[in-house]
Amino acid sequence: MTQDDFVFNEYKPLRNHLSKLSLDDSFFVIWSYIQHLQFNNPISKEIEVILEFLNNDHIQKTRMCSEWELEALSREIIINGQESSFNNQTLKKSGYFAGAVNKLKNLENNIGGAYINKDNILVELFRISHRQFPWQARPNSKFLTRYYKIFSMPKLDEILQKSIGLTAKNLYLVGMMFIGAYLKYPAVNLPIKVEVKEINQENVEKFLKVFSVSISGLKEKIKNEQEFNNKFVYSFSSLRASPIIKMIYFGQERLVCPLPTLLFWRITSGVYYEICNGKNFDNYFGTSFQNYTGEVIEKATATNEKINFQAEEQYFVGKDRKDSADWIIYDNDSALFVECKTKRLRLPAKFELNDSSYVNEELEKMASFVLQIYKTIKDYKDNKYPSFKFDKNKKIFPLVLTLEQWYLFGDRFFNELNKILIEKLKQEKIDPSYLEQMPYSICSVDEFENMIQIIQKTGISDFMQKKVFDDDKKKWAFQSFMSSIFTEYYKNAKFLFKEDYQSIFNSIFKNNF
Repeated sequence: MTQDDFVFNEYKPLRNHLSKLSLDDSFFVIWSYIQHLQFNNPISKEIEVILEFLNNDHIQKTRMCSEWELEALSREIIINGQESSFNNQTLKKSGYFAGAVNKLKNLENNIGGAYINKDNILVELFRISHRQFPWQARPNSKFLTRYYKIFSMPKLDEILQKSIGLTAKNLYLVGMMFIGAYLKYPAVNLPIKVEVKEINQENVEKFLKVFSVSISGLKEKIKNEQEFNNKFVYSFSSLRASPIIKMIYFGQERLVCPLPTLLFWRITSGVYYEICNGKNFDNYFGTSFQNYTGEVIEKATATNEKINFQAEEQYFVGKDRKDSADWIIYDNDSALFVECKTKRLRLPAKFELNDSSYVNEELEKMASFVLQIYKTIKDYKDNKYPSFKFDKNKKIFPLVLTLEQWYLFGDRFFNELNKILIEKLKQEKIDPSYLEQMPYSICSVDEFENMIQIIQKTGISDFMQKKVFDDDKKKWAFQSFMSSIFTEYYKNAKFLFKEDYQSIFNSIFKNNF
C-alpha cells in the first residue's frame, strides 16, 4: 500500500461521517462556531455545545476545535455533504459535531505519523505556522484600512478597474457591505437589496462575479484540489478564492458565507491575485507600500521631536546611480535603515513538506533583501549619501519590512538565512562582521505599526538592542518580543488611521469591528 492509499483509507471514517450531513445546516453550525471563536459572539441556541468548550478560554477552545479545523471541515462537507436540507444527522448535536472534529484530528495525526520525520519536522512547524497563525489575528479595521490605502493608489486603482471593473473604493464598500451582513447571519437573500447609498446594483454584480461561485462549481473545484498525501489539509482550496457560495439554503436560493474571515482576507490581501499580472504592477505595488510605510512613520512619530525620518533619495558612486534605504528613522544616537518589500511567500514554500528547494528559494530572496540594506549601509559608512551624512557614533539597525508576515523565526531559518547571506556578503566584498556589528531584523508591517509607536516612547536604541543583541530574542517574532518586553507600551499602541477608516466605511460600520 502506498502512502497515498494509506491516507485515503484513513480518510474514509471522516468522509462517511460527513456524508450524512446537509450543507445548509452544517454551514450554519460552522458559521456560528467561527463567529464565536473570532468575535466571541454567542453560539446559536439551536446548537448543542459541550459545556467544557463554552467555559474555557480562547486558547483552550482552539485546542478542542479551531478555526483552521473548521475551514478544513467546510471543505470536506462541500465535497461529501448533501444539498438536501433533510438528512439524518446534524452538527447541531454536540456529539456528532465532536465526532466530526475528532475524526479530522485523527486523520491529521495519522498523516503526520506517516509523513513527518526528524528530517522534516522543522518544515512541518513552518507549515503549521502559515496555517494557524493568520487565524489568530481576527479581521480588524487596521488590516482593512492598510490594504485599502495601498490598493487605492491611482496606478493600482487603474489596474483594479481594468481587472474587475471596480475602483478600490467601490470594491471595499461592496465587500464590507457583504461582510457586515455575514457577521449577523451566514446567508444573504436573493435578489440583493442594496441599502447603502454609495453602492449600486451594477457594482454588486461585478463584485459577485469575482468573489462568488455556485455550490456545484465549487464542489467540482474542491474535489479536483483534494490531495490524499501530506498536503491533505494544506492544499489550496477554492473556498478561499470564492468565499461566497450561491446555493439553496433552507429552501431558498441565497448567497452563503460560512467563513466570513475568508471573505475579509479575499478582499484585502487576496486582491493581489486579481491585479498582480497588470502592467508595471510590481513597481506600483512597491511604491505604494513604501509610501504607506512613510505615512505610518509620520503618524507614529509626530509627537516626538527627537525622532526624525528621511525618505529614499538618489545618489551616485562614480557613474552608478543608486538609491538609499527606503526610509531612515533616526534619533540622536541611532538609525533604523528600512527596506520595504511586498514579496510574499509562494504557496509551495508554505506547504511543501519534502522538497526544501521552495523554502530555500524564498530564503535566497530574503537574503538578497538583507544584502541590499547592507550594501546601502556600506555606502552610507563611506559617506556617499547626499543628505544623511555618516556619523561614526550612530548605531545602525537594518530592517527588512514585509507587507505580509513570513513567519521566519527560530534557529533553523535564521541559520539557513545567515549561511546564504554570508556568501552573498563575501561576493559583494562586504565584511561579514556586519552581521554581528549591525544585526538585521525582519518585521511585518502589522508589527511595525506597533513597533514604531513603542520606539517613539523608548528611542531606537533602547528598543532594538534588546531585540537584536539577545541570542534568544533575536529569533522571536516582533509581536512576541513587544508583548513580552514592552507590555504596557504594546497594549497602548493605537490604530494610526482611524480617521481614514471612518471616512470611508462609516456608512456601513458605525464602529470598528
